[in-house]
Order: sequence, then structure tokens, then C-alpha cells
Amino acid sequence: MCTSLTYQTQDGDLFLARTMDYGEVLDGRPVFLPRQFEVDTIFCGQQASKYAILGAGSTEQGQVLIADGFNEHGLAVAELYFANEIVLEEKPLPNKINLAPHELITYLLGNFKTLAEIDQAIAGIALVVPNNGLPALPLHFILSDKTGQAAVIEARGGELCLIDNPVGVMTNTPNLDWHIRNLNNYLHIQPQAFSNKQFGNVTASPFSQGTGSQGLPGSYTPPDRFVRAAFGRQYLPTPTTLNEAVTTIFHILDMVAVPKGVNLTAEGVSDYTQYTGIMSMTERAYYMTTYENRTVYRMAMTDEMITNQKSVKWFDLPFEPHIVELD
Repeated sequence: MCTSLTYQTQDGDLFLARTMDYGEVLDGRPVFLPRQFEVDTIFCGQQASKYAILGAGSTEQGQVLIADGFNEHGLAVAELYFANEIVLEEKPLPNKINLAPHELITYLLGNFKTLAEIDQAIAGIALVVPNNGLPALPLHFILSDKTGQAAVIEARGGELCLIDNPVGVMTNTPNLDWHIRNLNNYLHIQPQAFSNKQFGNVTASPFSQGTGSQGLPGSYTPPDRFVRAAFGRQYLPTPTTLNEAVTTIFHILDMVAVPKGVNLTAEGVSDYTQYTGIMSMTERAYYMTTYENRTVYRMAMTDEMITNQKSVKWFDLPFEPHIVELD
């Protein structure tokens, strides 16, 4: 599951945002990785990051795994499930940076400033099935930087490449090309109510507001969430301030958020939106809400943090509901 999108204010402030939808409880929380943070990759040994990273992550076998984040230069990446279509290398390839899918985000954020730099280097990276007992997570990735461009990395077989994403939205399987073509099925969707129509001597009128969105797909499947996110991204009023932008993005992602109990796996496990994260590349800040706690929390990557913080910093974000009682 998961839905992600890029966004821009009238003044050019840039964002990459996502819902984290999953069945297994991930305990994802904000984390800062300093410069020279060493990642112990499966095939390439220890890799030291050049750049500081702020995002949401968890730990697995003692390793910090980043699910979405940005670096000190405003490059942002998020991973989403790409089940049934991902094509990984079975063995490491010679003369390549060989990475397991879950290692790619930290590598990209730790070593590149822009999409242009990644575009030049991506053919030299291979995504490989892990051989250390960890699962081969079927992931694809949405990226953006301070140009506002959106791109996707999908391992479809053959060399990796950076795929332009002109819609600025991504969900899950099928691949991005399919989702973009599928928008052709929704040319009738619009925010304005439809006007009256004549049937013989009878004038048919809308019952109420909202007729323009009649036919907007409502399921939690990746294609339906893609269309709803693209619709919201296109038509919600463009904000002028950072705070307005954060509020607007949360409202767009509320259109695709999955509550517990309405989307069950074959084993009866609830796949739901565990957190929603917004990466502000312009101000180098991360905004987050959790399923239980709808309070918006902000974590900033400051110059002081980049220069002086030498160890991993986990932010103590409360998961319990925060309800404010007014007198």
C-alpha cells in the first residue's frame, strides 16, 4: 500500500509527502542520520554517507532503515510497495553498486544532491535479492529535489533508470506508466457541479453539490488511490504559505488514508495508514502524524544539527492520542 505525492506552493516551496500503509506494525518514527553515518550494506560492506539525512525509519537487525526522508541538499525519496512487478537481480553484478531494495534510500540520500546527479549514476546501481535472510522487499521509489521535478525508480528488469513522473503522484502496482494511462478513464471528473440537463419535457437537476466528482473511484486499491490523489493535488487551492501547504497536503492524503479494519490481507491482518509524513525540502523540515495521534509534529534539520550532531538522533514522537480540552 502507500500513497505519495510532490507538491509546490505559489512561492515555490517544495514538498514530498506520503502515507505509510502496512499491516505489520513498523513503529516508524522520525530519525536524523549524521554525515559519515555508516551503513552496513549486504553486498558492498560499509558505506559512509556524505550528507545528513532526516526522515522516518525503524530498525531491523540493528540497522536503521529509512522509509522516506530528505538530505541537507533538499533531495527527497520515499519507498512504496511494488509487489508482483519488481524484477531484482538474483546475484550481485560486476562493476555495479549492488544494493538490496531496502538499502537504496539511504544510499541515494547519503551520496547525491540532485536528481540530475542520480540520473548520471543510476545505471551503475543494481537492486539485488538479499542473501542474509532478510526478505527481498518489492519496492519502487519516488524522488524529488529543489527543482520540483518528480521522478520514479522501478526495477523492471535491465538497467535501472530514472523515470520522469509528470503527475507527481505514486501508489503501488501496476507501474507508473499504467497509472498515467489510467487517468484517461477519468476525464469526466471535475470539482464543479454538473449543470441541468433536459430529457424531453423534464429538466434533470443535481440533487446537491458534488456531482462533478461522481465516478471518482473510492476503493483502497493502488489505481483508485492514484486517481484520488491526482484529483486532490490538481484541484485543492494552491497555498501561499508553508503552514497552508502542510495543511493542504494532509487534506489530500486524507483522501487516500486507510483506516484500520477496512482493508484486510488474506491472513486477516489490517493494512492501514500507520503514519503520514511530509518532507519540506525548502525549509528542511519533516512533518508527521500517526494513526492514533493526529497532532502535527515538526522536526527541522538545522545548520547546527548538520555540523555538530555526530550520532543518530531518534525523535520521541508520542503515539497516544493528544486531545486538548478547552475550558
